[in-house]
Amino acid sequence: MGRHFRTKRARAALLTTLTAALVTVGMLVPAGAAGVVGDPQPELTQFTTGTVGGLGTGTVLPNGELVLAAASKSATTIGVCVLHPGGRTCASRATLQAHAGDTFFGTTEVLATGGTNVSVVAIDCCTIGADTAVTFNSTNDAKTFSVLVEAGNLSSIGAGTEVGGQLVVATYGQAGTQVQAFVPHPGSPVTAFATVNGSAGSDTSLTTYNGGVLVASDDTTNTHVAFAPSASDFSSSGAYTSVGTFANELTTAISGNALLTDPGGSITGGERLRFFNAASKTFGPGHRVPDTKEGDDGYFTMQDVGGTVHVFFEGRRYGYDVFTEATRDGVHWTPLVQFGSAIFASSLAPVLGPTGAGLLFENDGAPLKAQPILNRQSVHITLAAHRVKAGHSVAIHGTAAPHLVGLVVTLEYLHAGRWYPQKTSHESAMGTFAFSVPGVTRTYRAVLNQRPGYYEYGYSNAVTLVAVP
Repeated sequence: MGRHFRTKRARAALLTTLTAALVTVGMLVPAGAAGVVGDPQPELTQFTTGTVGGLGTGTVLPNGELVLAAASKSATTIGVCVLHPGGRTCASRATLQAHAGDTFFGTTEVLATGGTNVSVVAIDCCTIGADTAVTFNSTNDAKTFSVLVEAGNLSSIGAGTEVGGQLVVATYGQAGTQVQAFVPHPGSPVTAFATVNGSAGSDTSLTTYNGGVLVASDDTTNTHVAFAPSASDFSSSGAYTSVGTFANELTTAISGNALLTDPGGSITGGERLRFFNAASKTFGPGHRVPDTKEGDDGYFTMQDVGGTVHVFFEGRRYGYDVFTEATRDGVHWTPLVQFGSAIFASSLAPVLGPTGAGLLFENDGAPLKAQPILNRQSVHITLAAHRVKAGHSVAIHGTAAPHLVGLVVTLEYLHAGRWYPQKTSHESAMGTFAFSVPGVTRTYRAVLNQRPGYYEYGYSNAVTLVAVP
């Protein structure tokens, strides 16, 4: 999973996941109203993970738990929060201490290294040394951590990724982008580092791709991208080959094989999305990222999840509300989805797992917040007959996507403007369900249960049965 640091971000965006089918963008959906007949989605409400903090990131562990970390306001400690899927409070917390008299700066990187192993990487300065990359390592899903370990000597950390058990980090905001790799517990601090994109380093983004490393950064005017293939020495300059330069475009993010850039440094939309071709070691054409009808949008970011690129931005003419959309090719996009305001956050980090669910971490704010990111469920019901003799029964058939076998389905009826449960069933392996209802004039809908941390509630269309004599 790639991370990035934007030195020019004043605020950032917040997201949620999208439908699996990719369709052309064409509608704006109010927060909590997509596919809903008269009900909000309570499981999408933002929640607080801490009081105040600095630039942070997060990761999703193999067991589905989410780990968030950010430096404290004083920067003398790093707070780690572990969340269960669907949880709204930290299931456990850990506090990581800087070297005596020191502070952390830059981005706190959280990197999962397999199984129950998690590392937190940060720059500690300055009694320990002017430029010291340090790690804190956990073997129990981030519940407890080792003491501080001196790992490298970069002057800053703005991006990080994990490759084959190595922690790979990159600098930001200086002439030349430096990349350094080390294991979580090096015997001694690594001093070798690669210098890539020699004139670049203002904005930096880093990602793992095909077992190698893609690093993108800009020189405040142009974006430069370099690639080091699998099994390289990621701390060696000779491992990296230039694979793209994009004039008058700033680096926004790189994740998987997707690169997001900002033409002319504008924060008013018009971002470009390109895909890296491993065979030719080149990028394809730039695709304009759709934004709102009124435009004037900014603070873009993204994360690639299994080949689907999730893009997020703030609508500055919508009270800094968050918008999100997704694509697999840059040509076909899901509809824009709108959520609540992220106006008080100055940095946001997508933390999505393999299904595209997770959260968006509003770090560097007061308080620290998270926005649940859940997959959607679509559901449709039909009546076997819309008119039935009183006293007879009729069947309601339903289909759902994706197919979540065994999920509870509740049939609800409408009365005086409110929905009430009538009976329940379960979704089959084919995504189907059925109910039998009596011959009474009544309006029905079906509601699919949420799967905490992964899927929203799903609300069907409404159907009306009319009883006749």
